[in-house]
Amino acid sequence: MRAEIITIGTEILLGQTVDSNSAWLGQRLNECGVQVERITSISDQPEAIKAALDAVPAGIDWILVTGGLGPTKDDLTKKVLCEYFHDELVFHPEVYAHIETLFASMGRVPNALNRPQAELPASAEVIPNAVGTAQGMLWTRGHQHILSMPGVPYEMKRIMEDGILPRMRAERNEVLLHRYLVVQGIPESDLALRMQNWESALEVPLTLAYLPSPGLVKLRISIAGPAAQEDALLAKITASAESLKQLLGEDAYAEELKPLEELIGELLVARGETLSTAESCTGGGIAARITSVAGSSAYFQGGIVAYANGIKQAQLSVNPADLLVHGAVSEPVVKQMAVGVRKHLKTDWAIATSGIAGPSGGSEAKPVGTVWIAVSGPGYSWSHRFQMGKDRGRVIEKSILAGLNALRQGLSR
Repeated sequence: MRAEIITIGTEILLGQTVDSNSAWLGQRLNECGVQVERITSISDQPEAIKAALDAVPAGIDWILVTGGLGPTKDDLTKKVLCEYFHDELVFHPEVYAHIETLFASMGRVPNALNRPQAELPASAEVIPNAVGTAQGMLWTRGHQHILSMPGVPYEMKRIMEDGILPRMRAERNEVLLHRYLVVQGIPESDLALRMQNWESALEVPLTLAYLPSPGLVKLRISIAGPAAQEDALLAKITASAESLKQLLGEDAYAEELKPLEELIGELLVARGETLSTAESCTGGGIAARITSVAGSSAYFQGGIVAYANGIKQAQLSVNPADLLVHGAVSEPVVKQMAVGVRKHLKTDWAIATSGIAGPSGGSEAKPVGTVWIAVSGPGYSWSHRFQMGKDRGRVIEKSILAGLNALRQGLSR
């Protein structure tokens, strides 16, 4: 099956709202074996909505439209779709009863603007929205389904999860399978050279895609084919992923799109050990990643952002002489930071960073982008100097990922 996503909202075009709906839809549709052909963002204008629908190719099976279904005058989607499908609005008492119940749960009463939300196109199938007032509306023309949903992410997701994704899974006649390997710290071109022979030997219908981001390269192996052959396709892609995993060895840290911080949490829980952080150039970014994982309180004790040298001395027991002789961005200092926070917060493991994120502060010996990272653990000490480039944001992001990956390698030894 093939799909197109149309997001309605001038705020998206102005950059005032990030279109997270399309990203989520793309991921979930892919899991169902539905291939997204195109994503279009348009303004809240009737002409733009109609033109976007007219431009959808005939071979598209599902057109998923989000946005413009609220109670205010600028929410035009329902009215425009009624005109487009030569439809008329009819009042649905059961929908209004749902709205009343929803409002009552919040200690409110629907006002005059909420009642029209129970008026829905006569020829559209109502797809219930259990967590909001704007219902999903589904028109079917031959093989093609046109679904209109609210733009509020949690409402759109609930409509898809409850009413649409199960239908798609039942109707699919093709499967689209993926396997992922994630590599940290190896540039895309170096990785491609290393994988050259493996990639050249890749058999049709297998395909490979490189998905680079600062400090990371995600490798996606894909295969598509008839649903009746799913077992054979699964065996083929599994064997291919395993051979690539063997080639990359420890450099491939994950076999799925699992963030490093989540993998580190699993390793710490399995070992029954704890973690702390001492950060300078990353400004608490590593601690933020670690604590973004639910349940991280079981293993993360805390962190110290030691930006100033005085804090490094007072809180992390860094030797003033080493700061004077070697500077804050040095191996002796970052190793003492890791050991110091580990002792101060009484943890099994600690990670420390110290660097020059820029755009100023560099020197000939230590240019902008110089970062030292250290990991300290039971019977384990590791440190390394990195050169992360000159863009401040990328230096910080790459340092966070490099630090997390170094910790992962220490925990996996």
